[in-house]
Amino acid sequence: MKKYLLSFSFIIVSSSCIPPGKLTESLDANTLLTRKYDTLKNKLNDTVASFSVRLSRLNTNLNHLNDSLSFYRNQSLALSTPAETEGDLFLNQILGNALLTESELAAIKIGNAANVTKNAWLNELKTDLKKYANNEVDIKLNKGFVFVDIPSNIMFASGSAKLNKKSIQMLGGIAKLLDAQPSLNFLIEGHTDNKAFKGNAKTDNWNLSVNRAAAVAKILQTKYKIDPKRMIAAGRSQYLPVDNNNTKAGRLNNRRIRLVLMPSVKQLMNLNQE
Repeated sequence: MKKYLLSFSFIIVSSSCIPPGKLTESLDANTLLTRKYDTLKNKLNDTVASFSVRLSRLNTNLNHLNDSLSFYRNQSLALSTPAETEGDLFLNQILGNALLTESELAAIKIGNAANVTKNAWLNELKTDLKKYANNEVDIKLNKGFVFVDIPSNIMFASGSAKLNKKSIQMLGGIAKLLDAQPSLNFLIEGHTDNKAFKGNAKTDNWNLSVNRAAAVAKILQTKYKIDPKRMIAAGRSQYLPVDNNNTKAGRLNNRRIRLVLMPSVKQLMNLNQE
């Protein structure tokens, strides 16, 4: 206690020896320095926060790049397995088109930094498709493939594999886009829900999905002169649902024709993965 009393007494005695004008000037200078310190401290905190945000974005971009590299490396390993069927061979050829060399990957990095019109090719495709297709058509990009999902109910009657007139016209618009991209290979997949057919032992979901995909392929080939070497028709039955088969709306979404388009390497460079 005596120690603190002595210190306080020293301060009082010391301050009493300083002229009032000098004390005020010192206090003002101290206040100014305190304000400058607070300002610099706030700027430093803002700089650190901004740096943290940029570092987080950089880490996110690096993770995306690593995911892409892993995907293409896995595809490369998959291609080493001998194809058992013509369909497998076709798929492997498409996947082979997606493999990127180191120089192409470097070009992607440069393009992503300089190109301000990413997804231009995909956006143009979406815009053109909407001119010809129903608004219910869903278009998205995944792992370098463009998926075009067309609900079966706007193309076929229930349980039928015969295309209606409206869907044939819609496929004509899609055929124009495909014709403008002669190097673009694609799959045509038929998908169903899990409801079994009643009273028709010769037809099931496997047959229906295959027949619907084949019907689309035949129209593109015979009516719109798309090279059949560019496409393959496949039935996937009920086994790749995109929604819940336990609801009416879910089953409606699962009944679809899916076009799987493979962009060229140059187009792929301008596409963002979803």
